[in-house]
Amino acid sequence: MTKRNIYLIAGHGEDDGKMIRDVIRENGMEGASAAYIGTANGEHPMFFERMKEGLLAAGVEKVTLAPLVGRKRNVEKAKAAIRDAQVIFISGGEVEDGMKGLPEDVRAALWEQYEAGALYIGISAGTIMMGKAWPHWDDEDNDFDNAWLFDCIGFVPTVFDTHCEDEGWPELKKAVELSAEGFTGYGIPAGGMVIYTPDGRMESNMPLDPFTNRGGKAVPGEG
Repeated sequence: MTKRNIYLIAGHGEDDGKMIRDVIRENGMEGASAAYIGTANGEHPMFFERMKEGLLAAGVEKVTLAPLVGRKRNVEKAKAAIRDAQVIFISGGEVEDGMKGLPEDVRAALWEQYEAGALYIGISAGTIMMGKAWPHWDDEDNDFDNAWLFDCIGFVPTVFDTHCEDEGWPELKKAVELSAEGFTGYGIPAGGMVIYTPDGRMESNMPLDPFTNRGGKAVPGEG
């Protein structure tokens, strides 16, 4: 089956719900089943119910939590929820927590569904998780000097940050600095959405903030 576009939403914008509705309808996914990945927020019930409500309002038939956190963690049930879904929604929270909650076999199931033509939507940390990598700090008070990159899901071969334009994108810049010379990462401002196509193109509904590694420093790049 043909791969679909991947939809990367910054979040914290008034139009998040409309974006999700448009994505579901443009892809003919009314009546589809959806799996919810909430590892980034510890599968917080409030986040789940809010995103579930939004997805149902957009036209999906049902939304199933993939249970990967806490006492209800069940990796086999999570993989089954992913494999039964035509829409996979990856929610926001903390990126590192989100990735720690995805064991290798669950990541493999996510990739299988992508290859099989499932529709992927991420928001905030979920958007970052679908990129290549993200930085970890052993001591966040040490001026970001002791950072290293950990792998994310990798559907999109670059790095993103979301809705941090007011802070100047410090984490995104560090991710770029820890990458290879010439590597470019992208900040998606609040209210923004990037569409990543199967042939490797990126489209966005507003200007992005790109940064490129030049001599180990993140400098403004070309979007």
